[in-house]
Amino acid sequence: MKNKTKLISLFVVFTMIGCDLDVDNPNSLLEDDLADPSAAAALANGAWNASLRGITYMMMPHAVATDESVWIGSRDAWYQIDKGGMTNVYNEFVDQAWPYISEGRWMADKAIAVLEGLGTDLPDSDDLVLSYLTGAMVRVYIADMFEDFVYSDKTEAGTPIGAANMSQLYDEALALLGKAQSIATGDDAVKVLSLVARTKHAKAVWGKVNPVNTASPYVSAGASEAASAAALMSADWKWRMNFSSSTVSNYMSGQINDRQEMDLFQNALVETATPGAGGDPQPNDPVTGLPDSRMSVSAAEFRAGGGGTQWAPVTITSLREMHLIIAESEKAGGNDAGCLAELNALRSLDSLDPYPAGTDAGTALQHERRANLFLQSRRLSDMYRFNLTSTVWDAVEKSAAGSYFPITISEIRANPNINQ
Repeated sequence: MKNKTKLISLFVVFTMIGCDLDVDNPNSLLEDDLADPSAAAALANGAWNASLRGITYMMMPHAVATDESVWIGSRDAWYQIDKGGMTNVYNEFVDQAWPYISEGRWMADKAIAVLEGLGTDLPDSDDLVLSYLTGAMVRVYIADMFEDFVYSDKTEAGTPIGAANMSQLYDEALALLGKAQSIATGDDAVKVLSLVARTKHAKAVWGKVNPVNTASPYVSAGASEAASAAALMSADWKWRMNFSSSTVSNYMSGQINDRQEMDLFQNALVETATPGAGGDPQPNDPVTGLPDSRMSVSAAEFRAGGGGTQWAPVTITSLREMHLIIAESEKAGGNDAGCLAELNALRSLDSLDPYPAGTDAGTALQHERRANLFLQSRRLSDMYRFNLTSTVWDAVEKSAAGSYFPITISEIRANPNINQ
């Protein structure tokens, strides 16, 4: 839990970096000053950037727990996650991320409450749409990554949501998106609709891993919204988290590109020194037989770091994911031909040869999700429900299938409502 009685520091960090401000400035804003309509844009953007920072702090442990990234550095807490160990409340890197992702959730909810309270005095409804999108988005990532969570309010301790109740975060996200839909226009309306599709699909996937159901892993959810969103999208449309020196950094990008604590795909030096420890190789495209070109492009963009080492963009939703949601709905409904047709429409975006008739639709769908959602924090749930493993996982460290990150020790120690 963090004391947030003064929010001006967040405005400085997230919306005014580069300004030379006197810490004793008598005009410094207090929390009550956020009700001033002139602060609306700063509050909305501050919540957005706080959430991006918190999400990417969690995306790194999530990625290294999968076959997308491998630990090659020196910090043993990364080693534990790399080996599949998810449940240690003392893990320093998940514990390090906890206050950031919690802050993002709190800031998003604060922005929504303040901007809704302005009513007709709100200068620009786009700021409220952004706040709704932020609040929904951060909830989806939390529900995807955490076994349990707690909403605390500054120094007021919250109570754990409960592992069995985490799917309610998707419902909360959908409620916020419903509010956004009523006022969103232009590209914001497409973002909202695509996130609705993504959220409905994610909730259904959550049901397949709580408990893990490998016998019937496919879901039919979000397809109608995905089709409606796809109809509004330009060619290869993407909604992305963007980072820069004047806003916030992508923590995952910094760990891979700057610190080089992790790598993408199999690291040849580590693999040569210790066979089996160097990570998972880049998969081949099932049709071409060559390393999948979509993943090569995504990896090259990520390693470019967004023009530095720490600013690689992250895709939130995309036309590609809409195709995947529709394709999975067809597969879940027993229409393998329809599934393959949707996957081939997706492959046409990269001028790749289509899957031939008779291809196993489930195998094709699993590969296309891996290739087109690379480094977007979808992989762990897919590995669980499709009964896939990483070459790095071992029986000593690996947690049970379906395990996600716990409420961490810093929150446990600070929150009297949690009994360890």
